[in-house]
Amino acid sequence: MKKIIITIFCIACMSTGVIAQSGVRIGNYEFNVKKAVKDSVIQVYAEEDPCPPCPSENETRPQPKKTKHIPRTYNNFFCGIGFTLPDNGSDYYSALGNKSIAIDAGWIRRYQIARWFALGGTLNYTFYNYKLRDASNEPIFREEILNNGDFDMNNIRKQVFRSHNISVGAFARFNIIPSIYSNTGLFIDFGAQGDVVVDSYYLINTRSEGKEKFYNDNAYSPFIASAIARVGSGNAAFFARYRFTDIYNSKVLPMQLPPLTFGVQFGFK
Repeated sequence: MKKIIITIFCIACMSTGVIAQSGVRIGNYEFNVKKAVKDSVIQVYAEEDPCPPCPSENETRPQPKKTKHIPRTYNNFFCGIGFTLPDNGSDYYSALGNKSIAIDAGWIRRYQIARWFALGGTLNYTFYNYKLRDASNEPIFREEILNNGDFDMNNIRKQVFRSHNISVGAFARFNIIPSIYSNTGLFIDFGAQGDVVVDSYYLINTRSEGKEKFYNDNAYSPFIASAIARVGSGNAAFFARYRFTDIYNSKVLPMQLPPLTFGVQFGFK
C-alpha cells in the first residue's frame, strides 16, 4: 500500500512539471501547454525543413535569370487609304479633300530588335487621285497640259490628276506600350517613302466629249519623296504622309498639288 501511494505521488509530480513547462521541443516540433480555467490546451508548432541547399550566412541566394528578348522578323500584307488635306493658298491648285485620295497596297517587313524598338521597310503600290477644281482655267496649265484646249467650266464633269507609283519605304518603330506578342501594344513609326512614277496623266471628263487624258513627261515629276508617320495598335494604324518634293515640274508649272495626306492602314498576315 505504501508503494502504491509513493507511485501515485511521483506521477502527480511529473504531470505537474510537464504542465508547468512553457514548451517542449522534439526535433522540428515544439509542444506548448496553455493553462485554462478548466482545461489545458496543447499547441504544436512545426518548423519547416530548410530548402536544400540553403546558402550560408556569407552567401546570397541566386537570383532568377531575366528572360532575354530574341530578335524576330515579321512580314505582313497591308493596305490603306488616305485623303488629301486641301490647301487653297496661292502655291497650290485647289483640290477637293474628300475626293482626293491615296490608296496603298503592299508588304511590310519588320525586324523586332527589342521589345520597344524595331526597324522595318515597305514595298507597295501607291495610287494618287487628286480631284481639282479650276486648274484648267490657269493659263500656263492650259498651255502646257491641255495643249491650249479651251474647256467650258460648265461642260466639265470632272478633272483629276492621277498617278500610279511603285513605292519603297523605311521606318523606325518605337513601342510606347511594348507587348510580349508579335503585333500588339501601342507603337509609333517614323520613316520616309520614295515613289517611282510609273504612269501619270491629267484627265478631263466633259459632258460633250467624254473622257480625255493628257500626258506630258516634262511637266510631271518621275520621282516623289515623302516623310511618313504612323500611330497604331495591333494591325491598325493612322498615318500622315507629307510630300517634300514636287509632283509637277516647277520649271514648267507655277503651282503644285497639296502635300499632306491623312489616312488609315490595316495589316494582314
